Amino acid sequence: MLKKVNRLDYFTLMVLIGLVELKNGSAVANKLHTTQSKVSRALNCLREVLDDELFIRQKYGFEPNSVALRIYPMAQTILEQYDKMISTTRNSVVAPYQLKVAAHEQWSMMVLNCVTHQCYCVEGGVNVNVLPWSDTVSEQLCQGKIDCSISIEPIRHEMVDDVNIGDITHFFLVARVGHPILTSADPLADIFDYKIGLVNSNWHNNKPHRIEEYAHEQGINIQVALKSPSLRMVIDHVSKSDDVCVLNSAVAYEYFEGREDVGFVDVSAQWRDLIEQQPESYFLHCHRSVTPKLAQCMAKLLTEKLIDIQGHYESSKGETSPLLDMA
Repeated sequence: MLKKVNRLDYFTLMVLIGLVELKNGSAVANKLHTTQSKVSRALNCLREVLDDELFIRQKYGFEPNSVALRIYPMAQTILEQYDKMISTTRNSVVAPYQLKVAAHEQWSMMVLNCVTHQCYCVEGGVNVNVLPWSDTVSEQLCQGKIDCSISIEPIRHEMVDDVNIGDITHFFLVARVGHPILTSADPLADIFDYKIGLVNSNWHNNKPHRIEEYAHEQGINIQVALKSPSLRMVIDHVSKSDDVCVLNSAVAYEYFEGREDVGFVDVSAQWRDLIEQQPESYFLHCHRSVTPKLAQCMAKLLTEKLIDIQGHYESSKGETSPLLDMA
C-alpha cells in the first residue's frame, strides 16, 4: 500500500482539489496550466491508489462522491505543508495571487484599483486580469474558468457565492446639449418620443432593460436605437444624434461629468415612483475556489467605493442623498 500511496504527488493532489472545487476537467487543466489528458491521468492514478471512483461523471463535469469529500480537506492540509516546506527553504518573494475578473466597462477600473491598491489580505499581493463582459461569463464562472464577476442579478449556483455590494440608487437621462428632453417637465414620459440608447447591464437569458419592460407593461411604443455594453459608446452616440440614453447608477456619472457636448436629467425620484419601486442591486460573484479572505476583502472595498461614488455625485449637486444605505 505504501508503494501505491507514493504515487500521490503534488500535482495529483492538486487535481483532486481542483476537481472537487471546480467539478470540471477542462477548468482544472486551465487553472493548473496543463492539458486535460494529464488531468485524466492524474484522476486515474487517484482512483487506482485509493481504490474508489471518487467522482461521478455528470453532463457538464464531475460530482465528488462521499470519499472524495472526506479526502479533500486532508489533501489541502498536505499541500499546505508542501508549500510551507518550500517557503521555508526559499528566500524568494511570494508570487502574487492571480485573479480573473469579468466586469462591465464602468466597473473594470474600479475593480482593478480597489484590489491592486487597497487589498492587502493576500501575501504577495494580487494580480488582476480584467476580462470583458460576455454572455458566457456566468457559465465560465460556474465552471471555475474565471474567478469573479459583477452583475445585477444573482447567479445562484452551488459553486458561486453572490454578495450584494450595494443598491442602484440613481437614474439619468443623457442627451446632446440643447435637446428638448433636458428641459422637459415630464422627461420619463417624453423620452418615448425619441429613440433610446441603452447599456446592457445583464445579458443573462437575454433579459430586457427595465425601461423596455415598463413600456411593454404600459402599452407604450418604445424605439431602441442602440444597445451596447459600453457606456462611453452609448453616450457618444446620443451626443451626435437626437436619441436619448438611459443610464442606471451613480457609477455612470463620471462618464458624462464635465462633458460639454451632452447634458443630463436626474430622474431618480420619478424612476422609483413609476418604474422600479424595489431597487436593483449590484452583486459580486466569486467562485468558491477564490481565497475567502480575498473574496470578503473585495466585497468590502467595492461596497465602500460604490458609497463614495454615490456620495461624490450627491455632493456635486450640493445635497446629501438619503439613499446611500447599502442593502
